[in-house]
Amino acid sequence: MEYFIPTEEKKLKDYDPEIVAWEREELGDLQTPLTYKFPSYGENIKEKKFFTVKDYETALFYNKGELIGVLKGGMYELKEEGKVKGTEIVWVDTSLLNIPWTIPNKTGIPTREGYMIGLEGDLKLRINDAKIFYNDIVAGKKMWTVQDLRDWIMSTLITSLRDIFKDYTMRNIFLEKRDRVINLVISKITEEFAQFGLELITFNILNIDTPKDMEEILYSNRPFGQRIVRRFIDRWNEFSARVRNFSKRVDDWFNESREDILNSKKKEPD
Repeated sequence: MEYFIPTEEKKLKDYDPEIVAWEREELGDLQTPLTYKFPSYGENIKEKKFFTVKDYETALFYNKGELIGVLKGGMYELKEEGKVKGTEIVWVDTSLLNIPWTIPNKTGIPTREGYMIGLEGDLKLRINDAKIFYNDIVAGKKMWTVQDLRDWIMSTLITSLRDIFKDYTMRNIFLEKRDRVINLVISKITEEFAQFGLELITFNILNIDTPKDMEEILYSNRPFGQRIVRRFIDRWNEFSARVRNFSKRVDDWFNESREDILNSKKKEPD
């Protein structure tokens, strides 16, 4: 039984009531839809003759809940068997997506010693298996946005990071085994994403929120003399910053006072 066939006979117009296509709306980076389903409430598939899939989309064709086909870019003609109640066409965005992510320090990732680390970064991915993604993550929801995907990613990312960081100390993560830890994170996330039809392209850690006593934690095994020098440098830098701030305030006060004096002299009668 044929529900649809590829066709090139129909020419695209700006608007054609016979053709079903995903007309995208830009609602902001995180509110941008990743899926579109036809028919929705009030729409009748019997009125349509064709549907199109763009090159950066994949379409899933369902008949009474059964997946009939996974379709790539092109135009398709609906056959009579496909224009019946129970037919659904779902479009999935398979373009490259940029997802920012943040894990605050308060609810961050604990190290083996129990120190909490906050992380911030971004990642790029694409949906490379629309069937798995739609079945296992979207699970038939009418609308799925970039924000929804980001929320799912955060849950998966936090679990993966905790599984890795719990075996490493602060020194391991930032000094001794930094490259190994980063490679483990990327490998684990790549594997996790692949199980749900997602292909990880890049993963970046752009900022790390660490405890205030980070320097002492990382360099606590240095010789005593080096630690004393380090603390002296830190205190000196703090003192220098305070002196610069005080000098700036004095300069600002002096400039304001000088302007007041000059303005008052201008107002005096000759």
